Amino acid sequence: MLFESNPWVLPALTTIVLALAIELPFRFGKGWVQRIGVSDASWNIIQSGILTLVAFMLGISFSQAEGRFDLRRNLVVTEANAIGTTWLRAGQLPGRDAARFRRILVQYTGVRVRAYELVIPKEAATAQSDRDQARLWAIASAALRARPQDLGASLLMQSLNDTIDVSAEQLAALTHHVPVMIIGLTLGLAVLGAMLIGLGFARGDSRPYVLAVSYVFATVIVIGMMVDLDRPQAGFIRVSLDPLTIQLDSMR
Repeated sequence: MLFESNPWVLPALTTIVLALAIELPFRFGKGWVQRIGVSDASWNIIQSGILTLVAFMLGISFSQAEGRFDLRRNLVVTEANAIGTTWLRAGQLPGRDAARFRRILVQYTGVRVRAYELVIPKEAATAQSDRDQARLWAIASAALRARPQDLGASLLMQSLNDTIDVSAEQLAALTHHVPVMIIGLTLGLAVLGAMLIGLGFARGDSRPYVLAVSYVFATVIVIGMMVDLDRPQAGFIRVSLDPLTIQLDSMR
């Protein structure tokens, strides 16, 4: 639900849960608050401590999601550079092999772009990428075996190896996210903070709508952006594929 559902689902659910977490304690918690007999000073300390902890956890989770987003963005550039270098070094192959190698490389890059854009399923894209990598490797390794002393063939193998390695790194970056337990803990603390706000409203027998809406809105925005940053191509904030698409256009 967090990373593969419609990007509007989590903000909508979070808004409803936080709103109820404020409203229900305000409506039904006044008697309970009066019975426990906590002083105003003690209540303010508890409430401030919990809300500070909520802000701390949001900051940690947001930082992790942003780091993963930057990693994926950098890997797109790295992959585009590796493919571009492989394309250029393919000129070291004999004419027919070079043409075949480059044709497969164009097909491979197109699959990579469509996979990032979620046009084709991830499993199908991975299988097709593996097949193309095997075909490219077979052509390059055959050329190197035929001419072991050829520096151009050796350099082609090196850049092709980099292209394959970065695709594996990108796959790992796309499938690993901020641990769900951390996000769950952050959401739980946010709900607890909302409940304390609702109880605080019950203590004062008033409900400032502006303050309640501000807390809910700010929390939903931060949590939504945190999760969206960790939804590589399925959310509102997406990693730019321009380096790969530009490289694909230039090869075509």
